[in-house]
This record gives sequence, structure tokens and C-alpha cells, in this order.
Amino acid sequence: MQDVYGKPGIKNMELVIMDEQSSKMQATVRMALVNGFKQKLQEGSAVTLSRYSLGEIQPKYRMVNRPLRLSFLSNTIIEPCGDFTGSVFGFDFRPFNTITGLQQEEDGQFDVIGHVVASEDLDNYDKNGRSGKKKPLTLADKAGNELRCTLWGDYAQQFSDFVDKCANRGKILLIMQFCMMKIWDGRMGVQNGYNGTKLFLFNGNESIPKEEFMDVELYRLSYFSAQDEAKSENTASRISTQSKHSTRDEFLNKLHVKNIVELLDVDQGKASVIVGTIIAIHEEEGWWYLGCRKCNKKVIKESQFVDLEGDSKPKFGYQGTPDQWKCTKCDKIVTGIKTEFRLQIRVQDESGTISLSLFNDDVQALVGRSAYQLCDKYGCKLLKLVILLEKKGFDDLDESVLLDWLNVNVGDHDESQKVLNGVKNKILKAETLINQLRAMGHEITDDYLVDLNFFSED
Repeated sequence: MQDVYGKPGIKNMELVIMDEQSSKMQATVRMALVNGFKQKLQEGSAVTLSRYSLGEIQPKYRMVNRPLRLSFLSNTIIEPCGDFTGSVFGFDFRPFNTITGLQQEEDGQFDVIGHVVASEDLDNYDKNGRSGKKKPLTLADKAGNELRCTLWGDYAQQFSDFVDKCANRGKILLIMQFCMMKIWDGRMGVQNGYNGTKLFLFNGNESIPKEEFMDVELYRLSYFSAQDEAKSENTASRISTQSKHSTRDEFLNKLHVKNIVELLDVDQGKASVIVGTIIAIHEEEGWWYLGCRKCNKKVIKESQFVDLEGDSKPKFGYQGTPDQWKCTKCDKIVTGIKTEFRLQIRVQDESGTISLSLFNDDVQALVGRSAYQLCDKYGCKLLKLVILLEKKGFDDLDESVLLDWLNVNVGDHDESQKVLNGVKNKILKAETLINQLRAMGHEITDDYLVDLNFFSED
């Protein structure tokens, strides 16, 4: 059950109702009726409904992939039901292989159950002026199929809190009810959908005695009975309990601010903050590469791979062809590759200049587009435009001219306006951080010469 908010306040309330045969249907309470019905509709309670309407209009926030939805009327009658014999949750778990094989996202939400075999750090991110939490996971089913799962917001924090208290991190069983599909880097995964998703977490070493989780207990017994302790320990090592700091926290509290000239005295591997201006992009060194999906390192054609220490000729993969991709770090043939950013730039502050490499996440945060999207649609033009705008600001530039250029090189007017608004938000965020650093006593000047020749006048 979740409220859907419009700008003035609650727009309507969306519910999922279930009968004794575990058949589900989405229901809607319009804004004018929410206050009258909200106290009678509690999650987990059993009620009887009468005097309602059914319609084929699909709700904007679809949670159940069914053609009909139930709408509450002003005279709808809600009464308690004391003899409901159906399931409490009505889990209907979708097999992983019916998700991972899809190329397009499907509407509607569904349930998944799986063993958490890997998780990344809890990411406390700042994006377009908003802060949030993100926790990427990998789930496995009984057949060994893996599924990428991303938890956002309170769900990410719920998982991290559970892991901190769990005695056996190698046997965490996860249920996500009413999750939704999301494709990222060409791979289909799942994530929590709006606030209606329910997240259940269990220690696989402990029995689940509650009757409403009987089917989950049977799954737990069948899954972990065949898993040895060595495999469990290996899984536990892939469950991260670390937390990434937000950009603002790192810049203001966690790292030391340095001038470029002072970086010579900083120990190797120690992170620092510099405040400077990008004065050049080294396009001749390339700005993207094809990377391994597992480790993000560069992949090359096997025919181009040279073993300097080996005496024998290169042996090609099982297909006997030199056209397979090989990871330079994993030293294996890879079946999945992705386009990654690697941008060489020159940065200047009042003390000097320095060459830096920006990798995938950094560049993507700057331009708001993936490397694949830029390669496929825009090339390096959008990269240059964003950096130019972040250096010069909007005071001296005619937005109508920029929008005309974006309409030609990026897409339609709405998409172009999104690009422009995104850059504005990034500039505002950068200016806010710089002003906060100055307020903390750091001497940061911006009255040095900036060379704009790398971006042609047109």
C-alpha cells in the first residue's frame, strides 16, 4: 500500500489486494476519498469490499500486470473479515532465467527469491542536489543463475543493517516482493519499485518457523542443504559491509584540500581534493574503451594479445578464432563487454597544471550519459560542451543558441533541456562546495588564466 504524491500533496493511494486463491489486483483510492478510507485500510488486514467499480484504465504506477483495476467509490463499504483463510503474502516467485534473458523492460511488478552471493559497498550518493543510498547485490537461484539486484533508499539501509547483525553473511536469503525490472549496461536486473516493495531477509543457517513463510522455509532447506561450508565462506567474503561517503562529505570532511603543486608531497595512494579548471581534453589519446564486465579493465582481441614471457604461439579460445575478446587483467576470454569512459584532461589552478585521468563513474557523473550513449549518439561533442559550460558558466552564454545546438546534436527539445538543466545543477553543486571550502578557511582563487582554445568557436 503506498501513497502517490502530486505537487500539492497526496494525489491518490495505490493498493494491491489479494483473495483467498492468492490472485492479486491493483486498487486505487482517489485523492478526495483517501482521508475517509485510509484508517480502514491497513496492510495485512482482511476485509470485505462491496460497491466498487472495475475499469480497464491502466494505473500510472502499475504494480500488478493485470488488465483490470478496482476503484473505490464514495459509497464503497469496507468491513472486517474474520474468517480469511488465504495466504498472508501470496508470494509468486519469478524464475531468474525469465528475467535475465529479456532485452526490454516489462511493466508490472513481481516477486523474486535468491541467495545473496555478492554485494558492493553501500553508496551514499549525491546526484543533482539530492542525496540517497544505493546497494548493488548479486542473487543466485537453485539452478545457479545469477541476477543483478539494486536496492535504493531505505531498502539499501535495511540490507546493510541486517548484514551488520547477521552471524553468517555467506547464507543470506533475500525476498523482494513487488520488485521491478531495470536494464543497465545492456543487462536486465531488478530493483525496488517505488515504496510498495517489501524486502524480507533471512539467515540461511536458521529455520523460519512462522507459518506464513512455510514456502520460504522449504526453499531454504532445499537450497542450503547442498551447499558446503567452503562455498559459504567464499560467498561471505564477497558481501561488503563498507559504506561510501557522499561527495559532499568527502570534499568537506574526509579529505585534505591541496594545491596542484602540493600533490608532489602527497604519499602515493592517498586521496586529496584539488579545485581547478579543466583547460584541455586530450582527444588523441581516446576517451573511451571496451572493458570487461567483471573487473572493468580493458579487453583486446585475442589475436592482438602478446605474451612477452611465452615461447609458444598464442592459443585461441574454444571456438578457435582470434576474434574473441580477452581481458588484460583476468587473462581470460570474456563473453560480456561494455563501453567505459577513460578521459585524459589537463587541469589548472593558481599554482600550476596537472594531467588527470577520469574514469567511467567520474565522467558519467559529469555529463549525465553513459559512454555507450555518447559513442552511439553524440561522440565527444557533448563532453566538450559540458566542460565549456562548467568553466564559463551561463552568464555570458545565450541559452537559445545552446538549445539550437543541442537540438541538432543531442535530440529533441525536451532531451536538450534536460542536458542543459543537468549541467546547471552540476555547476550549482560545484559552486556550493567551493564556497563551503572557502568558508572553512581554504584559500581557493579563480582569477587565473584559462585557455579555451581546445573548444572551437563554433
